[in-house]
Amino acid sequence: MASRLIHQATDAAPDLLPGTGRHRTMLFPRRRTTPRTARVFVADTLTEWGETSRLDDMRLCTSELVTNAVLHGAPVGRLVLVRVESLDAELRIEVHDSGENRPTQRVPEESSVNGRGLLIVAATADHWGVKERTGPGKCIWAAFDRAKNGAAPLPPHTTGPQGDTS
Repeated sequence: MASRLIHQATDAAPDLLPGTGRHRTMLFPRRRTTPRTARVFVADTLTEWGETSRLDDMRLCTSELVTNAVLHGAPVGRLVLVRVESLDAELRIEVHDSGENRPTQRVPEESSVNGRGLLIVAATADHWGVKERTGPGKCIWAAFDRAKNGAAPLPPHTTGPQGDTS
């Protein structure tokens, strides 16, 4: 997956993993407009799946995480990967970049105009974190518990993959 972060952006593609919910992934260029287009991708995907109970919260977290990736994570010429997952217990937004620096939540000065992104994610999502990736970079994620947000449980799994096929 790491090598995909240095090539041109691709259209949304379903990923199929046995025994899981559905998910969709899209690569975005490191541009000023990327947070907006990533929000649209996440909102369109979740709306298509009927997962709209906390859509505004998920859009906000997407915007904050992608903005951090564009400003601090993805080196020039690299891409940002956004993944939307609908799992049994939660809805999850992941943002992958190839930068080596791990984000840290900080408390900015009251007059500061930036530095609040992870505070917003922590206050909005039910869980968030950072995980390592294969290859360079990291994955920052925000999760929204189904039990807390009123989302309908996923139907029971059948045999075989449960990925998005659109």
